[in-house]
Amino acid sequence: MSSLSQPKVDRALAVTLAVIAGLCVSAPLQAQADGSEGAASLRGVVFDSTEMAPLAGARIAVIGTNAVIQADESGEFVLEGIPAGSHWVSFFHDRLQTLGVSPPSRQVTFRAGEVVDIALSIPSEETLLAGWCLAEQPAAGYGALAGTVTDSLTGVPMPRAIVRAEAISGRSFGVQPVEVRTNDAGYFRMCSVRAGTDLRLQATFGQNTGRTVEVSLPAGAAKIQDLVLLMSAEGTLAGYVRDYVSGDPIQGAVVSVAGTRSSVLTDLTGRFVLDDLPPGRHLVTTDHLAFEERTDSVTIFSEETVDIEVRMATEALEVEGLVVTARTRFGRTSLAGDDKRIDFIAREEIEAMMPRVRETADILRNMNTPGMRIREIYQVDRFTGVMVPGLCIEVSRRAGGEGCVPAAVALNGVIVPLPDQVIRDLDPNVIDRIEILGPVDAQFQFGSIAGNGAIAIYTR
Repeated sequence: MSSLSQPKVDRALAVTLAVIAGLCVSAPLQAQADGSEGAASLRGVVFDSTEMAPLAGARIAVIGTNAVIQADESGEFVLEGIPAGSHWVSFFHDRLQTLGVSPPSRQVTFRAGEVVDIALSIPSEETLLAGWCLAEQPAAGYGALAGTVTDSLTGVPMPRAIVRAEAISGRSFGVQPVEVRTNDAGYFRMCSVRAGTDLRLQATFGQNTGRTVEVSLPAGAAKIQDLVLLMSAEGTLAGYVRDYVSGDPIQGAVVSVAGTRSSVLTDLTGRFVLDDLPPGRHLVTTDHLAFEERTDSVTIFSEETVDIEVRMATEALEVEGLVVTARTRFGRTSLAGDDKRIDFIAREEIEAMMPRVRETADILRNMNTPGMRIREIYQVDRFTGVMVPGLCIEVSRRAGGEGCVPAAVALNGVIVPLPDQVIRDLDPNVIDRIEILGPVDAQFQFGSIAGNGAIAIYTR
């Protein structure tokens, strides 16, 4: 599907695009044919340059006559019985309305008994982009860029991502960067890009950055350049290993993931957990002295916990593959297999732990949300400049190493300026509920200020 789906353009712009589209109609080639006296024929093909495919089902009409036909699946057509003379030829299709383009047309002269060959087309995305941007460019000497920003792992379009085009250092001077946000479909458009300049194009979303692309446009040109965001983070594989026949748990089975250092023994209940696995498709090998080794395939997405069940037989049998019992985003359910969310705590649970907690940070620690770390640190006081005790709360699996990558704290839906101080000073008795949000979910709710995730606290 093209990324250029846009609302209807105004009348003046539609006329401009119609002219652009008309330039994409090839000059007719004439040849003798067996036609009735006084009538001519039209044959040709209709092509969609935005999709690089024939435009099946397009309706071709010779304006001012009764000559109308529908193109076949190959976009081809033969239209007969056209009165001799000069007529406008046009075509119609829902795709034109989707793109906001007026039907392209061309004046053709028909002579009795002749066949006119013609090629009709919707102009390319670049041509349409250039037409759309004409009204937005301040002067000559500019080009246009557009495309879709997607997640590198899932291919899902990323809404509200920031796309920035800036001059490459040392090659261009005095050129101001251009910055836009993608829409809800992950699409961006830049109409005022300085032509003849070496530019670095990159997408960002919170703390995540995409691959840099170098571009340079001639004046008046347009380019479609899709971008990829590196949103990937580790995932978790967990589950049980059981006997194929009896269903009893198997203790001491070795579960390992090919291509990684992840390997673990199952416990008394047959349970295992492999953390910090890279996203993607993995080969999981399960081995035990008393059973036949088996290898299964499982796909893990970014910040996801996958619970599986592996059945092992004492000899090579045609047994069913592993069963995925749960597939959840980071922190959505507990590894115990119940329905209790461990990224959310309600007032009832808070009251149950009140005898053993003293402050809000203790509640967060007791939530045991995967990937969340709470550390006592020393930091520079912004007012006095001296080192004072502080609290570092990180909720993303990307956190770790030196320094602190703190999560934002929202109190009753509002991001607070001093998050560690709020956590230290807030009385647990007034808290109604707490929800832990990973970076992606937090940014959708609170914007880029919550690029490292967020702790949403609501009071009674």
